[in-house]
Amino acid sequence: MPEANRDFSGLVEKLGDRKTLPEAWFALRRAGQAAVGAARDGLSHPNWRVRQFSAMFLDEHWDESALQRLILSLHDPKLKVRRAAVHSLGCDRCKSGENPIDVLPHVEERIRADKSIKVRRTAVTTLATQTPNKRIARVLRRVLRDETDPKMRGMANWGLKRYEQASNARTNATPAG
Repeated sequence: MPEANRDFSGLVEKLGDRKTLPEAWFALRRAGQAAVGAARDGLSHPNWRVRQFSAMFLDEHWDESALQRLILSLHDPKLKVRRAAVHSLGCDRCKSGENPIDVLPHVEERIRADKSIKVRRTAVTTLATQTPNKRIARVLRRVLRDETDPKMRGMANWGLKRYEQASNARTNATPAG
């Protein structure tokens, strides 16, 4: 087992070089869940590309410890790492199984505080595409109230329409009987 972990760490290391990135990426994807520990460790790597692609890998292959570590990556100095972390932490469509972390406060914080419009847009998109619920709708309404960026506003509007449709569908559903 330690030998296998070393192999995955070597693959994660290769994510930092454009020449070796594709081969390493596909090998990690094939390894799946077995490579989660190495990808989690990659979130602390000095090379930002390793951190970015480690965060991207953890979108589909994760454990609770990796998701907790992604929360720290939301404050990475490199915006590409923060964008990948926002998506990977918050995207419930990519997860097999329920996310054990309440990501809403973390993603909402990125909407309000990140200096990069790209990260803020990714955060709004991530919430808008999640399974609609009242808490997310409240954040999306705040985006409409506080933001002037047309892309953020458009995505928040779309997310709210999804919420309203889901809410109406639940209201209009007739119980089987």
